[in-house]
Amino acid sequence: MESPRHPDLIRLWQYWSSKRGAKKVVPARADILPSEIKSLLPDVMIWNAEGVGGPYVIRLVGEHIVRFVGQNNIGQFATVGMPVDAAAMINYILTRVLETHEPLFRSGKAFWHVEKSYRNFEACYLPMSSGNGAVTMILGGVKFDVNDATSSAP
Repeated sequence: MESPRHPDLIRLWQYWSSKRGAKKVVPARADILPSEIKSLLPDVMIWNAEGVGGPYVIRLVGEHIVRFVGQNNIGQFATVGMPVDAAAMINYILTRVLETHEPLFRSGKAFWHVEKSYRNFEACYLPMSSGNGAVTMILGGVKFDVNDATSSAP
């Protein structure tokens, strides 16, 4: 996807872009103020990036994502509990964002969670720095399709 479609992910991307400004390649983590995006936080994740290729460790996860996954995975690897193909995909996505310093947007079925693979999702992955310009974190937003007839709202 070239850009997000879900209104909340558009807002998150616009917020991230405003913090990046015209002079920065990526915003610093300190530029992202939770109080300014409070309504978006239930659908937000942050991964620490140890370096290109990972490991990627979950630093923050919003309550809607915790509810979908069934547990809070803060402090664990991004791939915890995922099938092999899903783990490879999340590593690819996070590595690409880390290498390119560019946002990445995706949509599809939640195949990483076998019991809920029928659920549609849309996600964005936005690089952040620790203040020195090097990408060391990735801000993510995930929205699950609450209009699925077979699912309940997150």
